[in-house]
Amino acid sequence: MLRRLAACVLVFVLMAASPATGVLAQDKETSFVAGGGQGRYAAAAPAQLMGAFDRAMAELDATSAEASPEEVKAASFRRRILELRLLMDLDALAYDGNRMKGYRDTVDRVYESVGVYQDLAVIKKQLDVEVSQDVVNGRRAEMNDALWPLRDQRMRGELRRFFGAPLKAPRSGKALRTPRIWDVAGALPTDNFDSTGNAAVLASGVVRALEGMDLGIDDIFDLGQQARFHTVRRMLRNVVVLAAMFPATAEAVQDVRQPVLDMIDVYDDVKDAFTAYDYAQAAGLDTGAIRAKVHREFDKAQTLKASFVDARVLDGVEARLNGVRDGHRQGRSR
Repeated sequence: MLRRLAACVLVFVLMAASPATGVLAQDKETSFVAGGGQGRYAAAAPAQLMGAFDRAMAELDATSAEASPEEVKAASFRRRILELRLLMDLDALAYDGNRMKGYRDTVDRVYESVGVYQDLAVIKKQLDVEVSQDVVNGRRAEMNDALWPLRDQRMRGELRRFFGAPLKAPRSGKALRTPRIWDVAGALPTDNFDSTGNAAVLASGVVRALEGMDLGIDDIFDLGQQARFHTVRRMLRNVVVLAAMFPATAEAVQDVRQPVLDMIDVYDDVKDAFTAYDYAQAAGLDTGAIRAKVHREFDKAQTLKASFVDARVLDGVEARLNGVRDGHRQGRSR
């Protein structure tokens, strides 16, 4: 971890002087959207959403309902669910707001419950203990209950029909039902940009919101501060994944994204250690060693955060995304 931390700091120092390679290196974990981000906002949505949905369902079907926490953690379907959830947020204003929110809530419940189940693999590794089979069975049952709608063929058909019938143009006007990520970005999709341009608008807006926040906290054991810490982690991940799904944004940020990935990694290390600490505390186990580990991981994250902020990494990411946005206005050659 110390070697990685030193390497991350070096990346921050050298990043501004590093030229773009000109070669698109696609995120190994993320697939490009169907249609490549071409076309107007509403017109591009069906292919994007149905493509992401079908990928997620194929990978879900390849995972047993009886899979262990370790097997679920090693599987990729939760990542596909994250991609689907982000695209549902991106494309939400191309559909009826109430129906999209209901479907999105179903997908979000899946993402969260799978995460809670696979956390057991993290807990076992962090604490070097065996987790009660009753706990495993209980969390697996909750996960499978959340997954049931997505395993049901009738619901799959309903979702595909919904995704396949967008509005003719983005919803507009007062009292819009908008996903929180658009509220955070302080923006709305528009037909002034194609689908890629709107993705860049959303990702850039989230980056801008991050730039206005204190990315660090003082006490990871304070619940309010801890929630803010994890909000930053999730926002960083959303930017990275959203940008990776569109060829133009992926290419634009490829030589400035590694410091963001490194920040996510160290914040994830804190999250994993705290998850184990929380379990140990609830289970009545000794928490001395794992509490000390939480402190160590948090201190490393704070050190890296300081370098991240000093290097103005987010400024570079926002500039690249804004360049994509401006290059994908409707009517311009791409």
